[in-house]
Amino acid sequence: MKDWFMATFNSNPLSTKVARGIVKSFLMQHAVPEEDVWDLEIAVNEALTNVIRHTYRNEHDKIIKLSIFWNEGEVEIFIRDYGEHVDPRSLKPKPPDPEREGGFGLYIIHRVFDSVQFLNVYRGNLLILKKRLRGRLP
Repeated sequence: MKDWFMATFNSNPLSTKVARGIVKSFLMQHAVPEEDVWDLEIAVNEALTNVIRHTYRNEHDKIIKLSIFWNEGEVEIFIRDYGEHVDPRSLKPKPPDPEREGGFGLYIIHRVFDSVQFLNVYRGNLLILKKRLRGRLP
């Protein structure tokens, strides 16, 4: 079964809560185990937070688009911003370090998703996240 959902948010940090709720509802409709839903919610939250903090520099009036696609056990999540291009080579996940606070977002995203692709697109950036869930459904 194929399914999809799209939403547009402003770059206010409170929007991440709404986005997490959308991701959770969408995945629960497809009988994704709660543990996987939680992991995917957190990773999407980290991705959106990175856009807000780094790409939009905490400006709350910018646009973020979230698209979720389901295709027979695989979820694809697209996060689109309209900020300055980010050099994908500079996006290196850093493993947790007890001596450092924060900065684990990319690490979490890469641990949760099977595929993480970051692209510069016309007037902005596109993050494509994929996770295969087949075989884990009840």
